[in-house]
Amino acid sequence: MKLTTAILVLMTLMVTSCKDIDAINGDYDITMVGSNDYSAHDITMTIEMGKENKISGKSACNGYFGTFKNPEDNQVEIGMMAGTKMYCKETAAVEKDYLNHLSLVTAVNKTKTGLDLLNKDGEVIIVAVKKETK
Repeated sequence: MKLTTAILVLMTLMVTSCKDIDAINGDYDITMVGSNDYSAHDITMTIEMGKENKISGKSACNGYFGTFKNPEDNQVEIGMMAGTKMYCKETAAVEKDYLNHLSLVTAVNKTKTGLDLLNKDGEVIIVAVKKETK
């Protein structure tokens, strides 16, 4: 009986974890960075949780990509990021601000519309709205 109960609990946790991963995986538009509304800029993020835990997107001008670790529930450790190196004078400050904030992310909370990315103090520093799937 104990074995059956343990197996049921484990299966429930596995299904819940898969649902959470599926809920987080996807494409996002970045709308807020710090206190700045960047919804008019073309900043995107794609999350692929799985074996490699990939993150990629567009940071107003350049593309970026990298990996992250997910040691606990909503905790994340974003690794070194790489990206293209085009110069875009009109969006350089926005891009720098976004990438600086992204490097400070230590936790993620799922919201009704997407994700809140938090710093080590628990402050929301990036708001990401999930794109509608067609």
